[in-house]
Amino acid sequence: MNVISEDNEVLNSLVSIRNIEKSFGLVMESRGGAIGKPNERNTDYSIALDTLLQRLKNQNVKSIRISIVSSLALKIWDSQERFIEVDGSNDISLNDTDIRDLRKKISKAQQDKKEDPESKGGNSTKRILIEADLNKDSWKNIIFGQEDKTIPVAETDIEDHSEEFSPEDTEKAKEKVSRSVALRRGQPNFRKKLLSAYENSCAVTGTTFPPILEAAHIVPYMGENTNHITNGILLRADIHTLFDLGLLGINQNYELIVANSIKYTEYERFNGKKINLPKNKTEHPSLAALESRPLPRRSN
Repeated sequence: MNVISEDNEVLNSLVSIRNIEKSFGLVMESRGGAIGKPNERNTDYSIALDTLLQRLKNQNVKSIRISIVSSLALKIWDSQERFIEVDGSNDISLNDTDIRDLRKKISKAQQDKKEDPESKGGNSTKRILIEADLNKDSWKNIIFGQEDKTIPVAETDIEDHSEEFSPEDTEKAKEKVSRSVALRRGQPNFRKKLLSAYENSCAVTGTTFPPILEAAHIVPYMGENTNHITNGILLRADIHTLFDLGLLGINQNYELIVANSIKYTEYERFNGKKINLPKNKTEHPSLAALESRPLPRRSN
């Protein structure tokens, strides 16, 4: 799973909810790899930790405990030795605390807790286990934030509960997929208007294959009044998903902003590109609607 920001951006920070030995909580993977290289991983570690700590505080969690759970730490330290100390205590208080200052203290404590005492420096973004008085569902709320967000699902998150595959289920599956695709494309009349306005072409990629073109709402659908053509953009299915997740945004100049977390993917080529607009200016996306959506975090 990835931590989801308050702007509904998928942060490049992998986490999981699990037991390690007899301890249960959220495991946050370490940051690593060469900066700017393909092997760089979990680049949003610090931002994600800030986000998690703030949500824990917002949920009135009074204190947490953090232990180092790298593979080497699990070998050389017992469960008590793995805990880090902040302000002289293993019980890290979230009360009356500035979250960014607390995160810096946690990072410093991680850096100081060395697996090799003779080593210089130290890693301030190690693999850690955060423990709190929370169950699995509560931890998911901490990871994903608001319940109405679109939550991406990775293959590793999917549990197989089926006993055996049956060919008899395929027709039902096809019906379910067909309904899902129809809903995803958008309300028929709304989509039809956008197809006409954008001349059957994705506003970002220029794709002209209607079966994979979808009616994307700028302000989320909240009834027929939000099906106004200026509150919509015709997008290819994958671009629509990125737009909904906040990984791709459109600024007031109708230019695309690609999030840092997908900077090293094929979608980076769209950053700074101006979208293709309808010929009729009255059908252009509403600037007010676009302004209501936070733009993805981006640094050059």
